Amino acid sequence: MKQIIAIIRDERVEETKTALETIGVRGVTFLYVTGRGQQKGTVSARELGGALNRNLRMQLTSAEGANAQAGSGEEIPGDLFPLEKEFVLGFLPKRMLVIIAYDDDVRSIVQAIVNVNQTGRHGDGRIFICPMISAIRVRTGEQGDKALS
Repeated sequence: MKQIIAIIRDERVEETKTALETIGVRGVTFLYVTGRGQQKGTVSARELGGALNRNLRMQLTSAEGANAQAGSGEEIPGDLFPLEKEFVLGFLPKRMLVIIAYDDDVRSIVQAIVNVNQTGRHGDGRIFICPMISAIRVRTGEQGDKALS
């Protein structure tokens, strides 16, 4: 048995769920998390796209004093920031998924997660594979591999 922990972009959750269902993964837990990696919490307006929620836009506006000017370059529709502008957010919203799987299934699960989430940009995520000592199904008391089926 292995535990697969993946940190992915929030906007890739639905595609990831679909990919995992397609290969027969039944048990998966998704958590809302925040974190930072090599980009150190720095993200460009282009990478954020229209994903900034209203509260975050207001925080960035007041922190940066950003005011979009006509003709200042390409901008996000309905947003105040030039696409080239970078922001240091510190910790970025992500999703963490946890899957407990049979050893034989790990490779296909990991490949499905990578296929859906790999964009080639910073922030695509990480996958960790950890050994599991045991599992217990609370309802029946079954242990080990029987607890997964």
